[in-house]
Amino acid sequence: MHCFIGLLSISSGTVLAQHDAHSPMQDSLQLDELVVKGIHGEKKTNILTPTDKVLESTPGITMIRRGNFAMEPAIRSLNNGQITMTIDGMRIFGACTDRMDPVSSYIEPNNLSGIAITENAGENQVGGSVGGGINFKLKEPEFSNERTLSGSAGSGYETNGNAMQGFAGVTITGQNTALQIDGIYRRSGNYKAGGGDAVFFSQYEKWNGHLAGKVRVGKNAFIKGDYLQDEGYNIGYPALPMDVAFAKAKIGSVAFVSENPETNTRWETKLYYNFIDHAMDDTKRPKSMVPIHMDMPGTSRTAGFYSTFSQTLRKKHHIQARVDGFNNELSATMTMYPDGASEMFMYTLPDLGRSGIGAAVNDHISLTALASVRLSGRMEWLHDYQFSQAGKEQLSGIYPGDLSRDRLVGNLGAGMDYQLSERNKLSLDVSRGARAATLQEGYGFYIFNRTDGFDYMGNPDLKQETSVNLNLTYQYKSSRFSASINPFVYFFRNYIVGALLPDYSVMTIGAYGVKRYENIGSARLYGASLNLVWSPVSDLKLSSNNTYTEAKDRAGNWLPLIAPFRSVNTINYQLKAFSFSAEAVLNGAQKKTSPEIYGEQTTPSSAIFNLNAARTFTFEEKGLLRLFAGVDNLFDNKYFQHLDVQKVPRPGRNVVVRATFSF
Repeated sequence: MHCFIGLLSISSGTVLAQHDAHSPMQDSLQLDELVVKGIHGEKKTNILTPTDKVLESTPGITMIRRGNFAMEPAIRSLNNGQITMTIDGMRIFGACTDRMDPVSSYIEPNNLSGIAITENAGENQVGGSVGGGINFKLKEPEFSNERTLSGSAGSGYETNGNAMQGFAGVTITGQNTALQIDGIYRRSGNYKAGGGDAVFFSQYEKWNGHLAGKVRVGKNAFIKGDYLQDEGYNIGYPALPMDVAFAKAKIGSVAFVSENPETNTRWETKLYYNFIDHAMDDTKRPKSMVPIHMDMPGTSRTAGFYSTFSQTLRKKHHIQARVDGFNNELSATMTMYPDGASEMFMYTLPDLGRSGIGAAVNDHISLTALASVRLSGRMEWLHDYQFSQAGKEQLSGIYPGDLSRDRLVGNLGAGMDYQLSERNKLSLDVSRGARAATLQEGYGFYIFNRTDGFDYMGNPDLKQETSVNLNLTYQYKSSRFSASINPFVYFFRNYIVGALLPDYSVMTIGAYGVKRYENIGSARLYGASLNLVWSPVSDLKLSSNNTYTEAKDRAGNWLPLIAPFRSVNTINYQLKAFSFSAEAVLNGAQKKTSPEIYGEQTTPSSAIFNLNAARTFTFEEKGLLRLFAGVDNLFDNKYFQHLDVQKVPRPGRNVVVRATFSF
């Protein structure tokens, strides 16, 4: 399954986006508000809303929460190395051993033209995976016949955490050049959970800036450049034993693009480089909470390229092809400073590197007016290595011999869409996905996992984790009502989990023991979604998005980090320039856990209610002002969700006010 959320225009403030024809999701975005709408219902969110919350409002996406910042996306509860996350097709890897900095934490909605979500591993063009991926498509300026100037600005305030946001952007366009720049600043103090209890170490501060430019070099060709910088400071993580002093990303690229409307072809070749600098920090914690002070910095450097080609033949045959390559180098260290003793140093990621080169093809063919097929595949070669002698020496005492590894990873997919009638459509997808273990899973050294409380060791001899995925989608759509039912199942081989090492001593004070990543023979994940939209009158829309997933290993144990039943029900009403919405978010209890195997506890059910209203003012000189006010968690319920690490309560009642202006 593939969806595309957004195609954002900074001048008009309107964005239209949709999934591919076979997907049950059809979404759109606007500059002053993000609108996720279609057969899954409708969700409106102001542009100042963090990327985390935009993703969390998207059906099929759940978020692993460790604090009030940088939640980690999961697709159908598949996460980390099981899915890929890219920015504009560029491979980027977080630098934190505790996964405090997923790729999504370095991008903001005002940077974006859209978000492409691939649930089908076979259709994932950018990398090997068993669960699909997320690509954050950067916004770019467009050429215009006349010199134009447009822009936008906005600010917001939230009572819970005394949080504030502000952004601004400007675009200058012409026949042969186009330039845009935008930036955003966010800050929040400690928030309060339902009932008024403060959640300490939940503060954060960050800024983000994006510069993009294009120069025409021919009738149908241009060169474009992008630079994105995102920096966070003093970031608290109440679910973890350490906070973050800073998390910085510098992401740059240059590309050549050729578009020929006469032959319906597009060719893009891009070179890119990104640098992630991340430092965990415990100096803001009380001494009673820090048995031993330590520093834990980490870096990630990635250089790469890709070249993509697409063509539409006779409006019935659309083909996409991609070749790409990258090199990523990770390094993370830990220095402990015990009282009255010498400091102790070690690598947690001992100077690890991965190089890869791959090729992918997607082919969509319309057989008849009612039927079409989709074929896709990707093959990539990966080489893992250590790039320093010090890193090699640290692991040599545990894993003798050469630790470099080569892997060939392949994904395949096939699907068919059939229009049963004017209102009924059926889609079937089958895919085979594979992924290599992450560098952390392969070579990590005593990395503490707060989810189960164990130190983890890597295993360079892990086999590829593979999946066979089946998706069936039925859609019904009339002028007033639409519905989508989507059952799915994944059959895994060589599933990667942590296995106890009884003879190893812990490194982290308070850890329950040491585990090493191992393959288990098989596992399965299955679930379904039901999405309903009803519009009894033109200005009123009711939607209900419902998802359910569960997963077991081959011994019948429930797998960890699987989201329970979730239902998001929304009422939207438009009255001239006013819009109103009410939302109920229901999370079922998760009792299907295996604490003795995976260290995961059960989670009770929860329900919260949100209200908001907005007013749009349109001015004669193409200006647009939008005022927004809302209340999240209206009844101040104290709650948490199953994927929230350490069950830290989420924010209580929060009053939000925002204003955005575009011209």
